[in-house]
Amino acid sequence: MKKVVIAIILFVQFIFLIPILFTKSFEIKQTSVEEETQNNVQNEVQDISYNYGDYQTIKLLHAKTGQVEEVNLDEYLCHVVSAEMPVTFEIEALKAQAVVARTYTIYKITGSPKHENANICDDSSCCQAWISKEDRLARWEENLREENWKKIEQVVYSTKGKMITYEGKPINAFFHSNSGGKTEIPVNVWGGSYPYLVAVETSR
Repeated sequence: MKKVVIAIILFVQFIFLIPILFTKSFEIKQTSVEEETQNNVQNEVQDISYNYGDYQTIKLLHAKTGQVEEVNLDEYLCHVVSAEMPVTFEIEALKAQAVVARTYTIYKITGSPKHENANICDDSSCCQAWISKEDRLARWEENLREENWKKIEQVVYSTKGKMITYEGKPINAFFHSNSGGKTEIPVNVWGGSYPYLVAVETSR
């Protein structure tokens, strides 16, 4: 009789232990999946950085004068961002513009440059828009000039060293001011295939 009672007690304990064992197993597996996901995200973040020392300066062609000027990359990007997007836009939008402009610039440097003695030019119909600091300040209200330029510098330098890559290389980062609600695949505009650029619906 005693053996039967002991057997029943052990059986009941076993029944209660089963959920605990499965829960622990699930927690271990879940933790493993979370760690793997975090590692993947960290790898992706690392992929968007590049060896900043390789691109400290660029050669900029001023289209109107034909002059080629060697300028600091991020200083150049301040002029690009202030020409491409209104400074009144949200800070995160301006940061995104800075990353796209940097990516496009590095793509031009590492790809097939259009200009023999320069990496990129200041003509928006050819490369990227660019405006001198003096001209940019002159178009802002006087009491906002210093504040606006500091905002431009903030978005560029806070994203320093960041660009968008595909398979470890900078993408050809086309950008536009208005998509009309849906983007177009590049082959329908310029020809060529870019697997990282697909048609998507947008809010604007």
